[in-house]
Amino acid sequence: MKLIVGLGNIGQEYQSSRHNAGFLCLMQWSARHKVTFKHDALFDYARFRNACLIMPNTYMNRSGLALAEAARRWKATEALVIHDDIELPLAQIRLRNAGGDGGHNGVKSLLEVLPPDSLKRVRIGIGRYAGNPRDYVLDDFAEAELETLKPALGKVSEFIDIYIKDDFASVLNAYSIWKKSCSGSEETGNISPKEKTNDQKL
Repeated sequence: MKLIVGLGNIGQEYQSSRHNAGFLCLMQWSARHKVTFKHDALFDYARFRNACLIMPNTYMNRSGLALAEAARRWKATEALVIHDDIELPLAQIRLRNAGGDGGHNGVKSLLEVLPPDSLKRVRIGIGRYAGNPRDYVLDDFAEAELETLKPALGKVSEFIDIYIKDDFASVLNAYSIWKKSCSGSEETGNISPKEKTNDQKL
C-alpha cells in the first residue's frame, strides 16, 4: 500500500492557512476524483486503488504519530508527503527524493518515523514574508494567492495520480518534462529550477 500524506493543521481556523497547502492539495485531488475522506483518531483517510491518502489530525508538529499508525496499519515502508515551503515563491513546486526537514516541523516529525530516503517530498511554495514566519504560515492565504495557487495544486494532484499508478521515479520524470515545458516562463510557479538528483533539492 502506498501512503500519501498531506500536511496541515486541523481546525476551522487553519482551514485556509498557508501551512495547510498539503491539506488543500489532497482536498482538491479528492474533489476531482469524487473520493470522500473518512475520519479516524489520528488522521482522515481515503483509500484509492493501491494507495491511502491521509491528513493527520495531530497538528503539524506531531504528524509523525499519524504516519506511524498509517504505516503500521497498511504495512507501508515509503510515503509521499506534500507540504508547504516558505523558502519557495508562491506556487512554485519542487520535488525531493530525500533530505532533511528544512526547518519544517511537520516533516521533522515524519522523519522520526521513516528514514529520509523513504520520505519522498512534494514542496509547494507559499512565499516568504519579512515578519514572523510562524505568524505568516498560520495566516490565511489572500484570495489572490489562492487563485495563483490553484494551478499548482492541480499539477500536484496529477503527480499524485502518477505516484499511485507507477512510482516516485515516474513522478520525477513527469516533473522534469513539465518544468522543461515551462522553462523561461515568467508565470508564478512555473520558473524551472536547475535539475539536481538524489538527496539534493530539485
